Amino acid sequence: MQSDVLPVVRPPIGCGPGESCPLFCRERISAERIVAGRFRGGAAEGSRPALRSYRFPGGWENRLIWGDSARVMESLLLREGRKGEVQTIYFDPPYGVNFSSCFEPFARKDGEAERGPERVKAYRDAWQYGLSSYLDHLRERLLLCRDLLHPTGSLFLQIGEENLHHVRFVLDGVFGEKNFVSLISFRKTSAFPGNLLPGVSDYLLWYAKRKELVKYRPLYRAKRPGAEGALHYRWVELPDGSHRKLSPAEEAHPGLLPPGAKVFALGDLRSAGASERGSFAFSFAGRTFRPYPNSHWKTTREGMERLAEMGRLVVSGRTLMYKRYLSDFPMAGLTNHWSDVRPSFQRNRGYVVETVARVVERCLLMTSDPGDLLLDPTGGGGTAALVAERWGRRWICIDAAPVSIALIRMRLLTAAHPDYALRLPERGPAGIRLRAAAEPEGEEVGGIVPHLTLGALAKGRPAAEELLVDRPERASGIRLSGPFSVEGILPASAPCREPTGADRLFAEQMREALRRSPVFEAAGRKRIVLEKIRAPDRPSVLGAEAELAGERVGIAFGTEKDPVGEALVRDAAREAARKGYRILFLVGFAIDAGGLERLRKESRGRRRLSYVQASLDLLMGGRLKATRASQLFSLSGVPEIRLRRAPRAGDPERWRVDLLGMKRIDPLTGACEICRGEQLPAWFLDADYDGVCFRPGEAVFPRTDAWAEVRRLLRKTAEAERQEGPEARRSAFFEPGTHRRIAVKTIDERGTELLTVRRLPERGPRRPGAATDSAMPRKTVGSDAPRA
Repeated sequence: MQSDVLPVVRPPIGCGPGESCPLFCRERISAERIVAGRFRGGAAEGSRPALRSYRFPGGWENRLIWGDSARVMESLLLREGRKGEVQTIYFDPPYGVNFSSCFEPFARKDGEAERGPERVKAYRDAWQYGLSSYLDHLRERLLLCRDLLHPTGSLFLQIGEENLHHVRFVLDGVFGEKNFVSLISFRKTSAFPGNLLPGVSDYLLWYAKRKELVKYRPLYRAKRPGAEGALHYRWVELPDGSHRKLSPAEEAHPGLLPPGAKVFALGDLRSAGASERGSFAFSFAGRTFRPYPNSHWKTTREGMERLAEMGRLVVSGRTLMYKRYLSDFPMAGLTNHWSDVRPSFQRNRGYVVETVARVVERCLLMTSDPGDLLLDPTGGGGTAALVAERWGRRWICIDAAPVSIALIRMRLLTAAHPDYALRLPERGPAGIRLRAAAEPEGEEVGGIVPHLTLGALAKGRPAAEELLVDRPERASGIRLSGPFSVEGILPASAPCREPTGADRLFAEQMREALRRSPVFEAAGRKRIVLEKIRAPDRPSVLGAEAELAGERVGIAFGTEKDPVGEALVRDAAREAARKGYRILFLVGFAIDAGGLERLRKESRGRRRLSYVQASLDLLMGGRLKATRASQLFSLSGVPEIRLRRAPRAGDPERWRVDLLGMKRIDPLTGACEICRGEQLPAWFLDADYDGVCFRPGEAVFPRTDAWAEVRRLLRKTAEAERQEGPEARRSAFFEPGTHRRIAVKTIDERGTELLTVRRLPERGPRRPGAATDSAMPRKTVGSDAPRA
């Protein structure tokens, strides 16, 4: 018998046949540590709300991973053995439509317009072979998602109406038609104008790994007379026992009803099908009622008499009905049409195609429990990770765009979440406490709600209880995001090794990509356009040469698996000098601290060396179309920092870091432009860098008021913070750590990460105000190890 599920066919993705790429831990971040340091002092410790975050058993850390989702998921499966561990997957891929994905990722907090603000392309949605490339891209990742899902797990794929039918066909092939659960519709944040009927809905395709085993937690909404789920609640029982229909004004505003009034609907007392025991005649209000032919009463004679005694029976025409009070169960089950999700719920979007949080929240709550694992293969603005943090789920979030990683890191660090009471705090958020709450009709109820049914009324049984998993018990205090790691498919430091045949082949592919998209995006919306790109004569370290405004240019490429390192910069600079190139571009997916320091040294004099960040889209095997507008390459600067010792004599040895700014050299003119430290989107300080993993103790976001919510909850004022104006480029004073080495990570407008490492001078006589500039010789030590 032929199966309707497609087999797993995985071509090697850049790491060789039968291999998978390792993931390297680049950062370990603790929001508690950073917030405690940033807001220390001021109010008395006893008056400050407690800070905490959820911890999971087994030392689990949530994971933010930079890399192509297919490579990362394959590594999770083959290297880490995580098959069947993910409970919920929220997949929000590009829709495959012509959409402008450019946006300004780090808007100024003062609302003032900048000269030439950066417009970054969030993702590329132009496919080399049209629909077939797009669907092939999805299918490859959906196969990996299927293997990662737990047998009770679910996948939600968000899509627009343009490709809904195509994507459902692919999902049927991957998961099987029998595992389709539902098609959910909700209102999207914007509609494309056209000559015909505009579309205002987006859709969620819900598939289960195994539908018969799928985990499902029903969600409810409060009933409102006349609204969805409560359309038949059109009657009111007045305090004197009489009843009448609701007026239109009372339906719209239940508060207009007199005190003690009860809204109800008329419930049918009959069920289909003839029954001798249930077809008896019943007398009420001086009349005798029988069920219609081929029907019977839903309860016994004793039950009918009990309903009459309770005042639940009512005559409607020639039929006997019963009163279903709104308070019997003030909630209505959620359907697959989410009409209450509207663009107004999406405030302060930080990402051009950011998902509505309420949509992700409902998917997560319906199909997972606290402590379960969520996977988001297309992180975007980080909404799924934030929702998982809010509701006590573990998460893994993946994105190939550096700007997305930067935004997600910022949102997680500066978020404050509701603090929910735990059943067993020592076991983490595996159980969030719910409590019963009897509150006035029309107000929000607690997490345990009585559900009074006709059967319970007729038999005199107590009401059943329904759990509202989205209304847990609140606790006091402030909850921050839990510890998380930032990982990537490239190590933080380039290893010393000889070039291989694969490296030379990769250089040829990069040279071809440059021919198709010969544009380097620079700060201030400037563009550097190369001409006559070709292979160099007798290539050694340089992988290409070109012309820029009539001047010859040398280009060196990093490798597919490593960042640009010190050795490559040194050797490329030497070869460029021998061949007479004054302009040299170092192109790679990342650059390590040693490469950045060598680049700074080699750029002195008349030579113009620049690092160019390449997009990970280049690893997608040609599925995405490369054009001059693709933003595949962006020109980066070099951070400039200064170490300054505390001037006060008699104090313990203390140091401060001043971020002077980002130095950018114009390749055309050689002019040097400095972007001041307070103008950069973000920078981080690790005051005791071990040379292996970056652990920031200070995080600064000069251009956004990212800490506003945490500041409000901690009852701090903006004046109590140091990082305003010029202060945004200075760290707090710190004492030297065990390694006597600091690291500063800067983030530019395009999300490019640049790590600068400095050794603190050895202990010696104090020189008040002594400073060490960024050009002092230093040695980068340490290397990454793949994540176990």
